Amino acid sequence: MIKFILFQKERAAKGEISECTISNYYKPAKLFCEMNDIVLNWKRITKGIPSNKTSANDRVPTVEEIKKLVEYPDRRIKSIVYTMVSSGIRVGAWDYIQWKHIIPFTDKEGKIIAAKFFIYPGDIEEYFTFITAEAYYSLKDWKQFRESFGEKINGESWVMRDIWQTTNMTYGAKFG
Repeated sequence: MIKFILFQKERAAKGEISECTISNYYKPAKLFCEMNDIVLNWKRITKGIPSNKTSANDRVPTVEEIKKLVEYPDRRIKSIVYTMVSSGIRVGAWDYIQWKHIIPFTDKEGKIIAAKFFIYPGDIEEYFTFITAEAYYSLKDWKQFRESFGEKINGESWVMRDIWQTTNMTYGAKFG
């Protein structure tokens, strides 16, 4: 096991993996040994494993970065960026989100002020967050764009989808 850890440390030194990844190799090996009653001195073995950072280098995007992102011509980007910045969700969350998972909140005059957003619905990791009215309206615009091309959208429809041909082209690639 010590040689295995040293091998992983050499890989980290070469830049093949990060030092934080070494524990991802060690943990399953330790579990295998424990499940099969293989007794090893884990305290001694783990002395050589570098400690993990407790936080990532993530940061909030600047207003200028957000403005630059939403200028991208793909219609989905504005909705995606506004929603992710507003709610803090990760990219993988989009694979689970349907229209029924977005519930708008209104004030006394009926104006939308925010929306409740269910993340990883139906999964053990399910939670909810909120998005701003601006993010909600950008999602609504995206939905209306899709509907303008004949897509039938209901609560079971996915919020994000791939792009498709939106012009009547008689040349080049005819199918989107």
